[in-house]
Amino acid sequence: MKKALLCLAIAALGACKKDSDPVASPSRVDLLTAKAWRLTTINLTLLDGTPIPSSLLPTCFSDDTFKFNADKTVVQDAGAIKCNSTDPQTQTGTWSFNSDQSKLTIAVPNSLLNGEADVKELTTSTLRINAKPVYMGITANADATFAPN
Repeated sequence: MKKALLCLAIAALGACKKDSDPVASPSRVDLLTAKAWRLTTINLTLLDGTPIPSSLLPTCFSDDTFKFNADKTVVQDAGAIKCNSTDPQTQTGTWSFNSDQSKLTIAVPNSLLNGEADVKELTTSTLRINAKPVYMGITANADATFAPN
């Protein structure tokens, strides 16, 4: 009888379906390079905390997109609203993460978001960074949020 129960238990274990391996979460590089990102909001303050009115930020930045590529290049597209009609439609630069991928460095000529930024959130639907851009000779704090384009 014990042998029969043991055989039954072994057969039952053999019949159990092993769960498939869990799907790995995408890396920060995968999330960043999966799509183009469009600036949705930007809040600017002076370094002393004084807010900079959004009306001072040209609307030409509002439809810009950034496409981060796996080869560490980034393409900024000016969108339909250009700051100057003679500005190029796209500009190419570089990007990089620091070793723990908590900081993103962007280098695109004449871009508002040049320099190092703290990555506050990076998911399939949101990229949020905090940077200290220099605009019109003034260094500011910028909290910028992007959505997939």
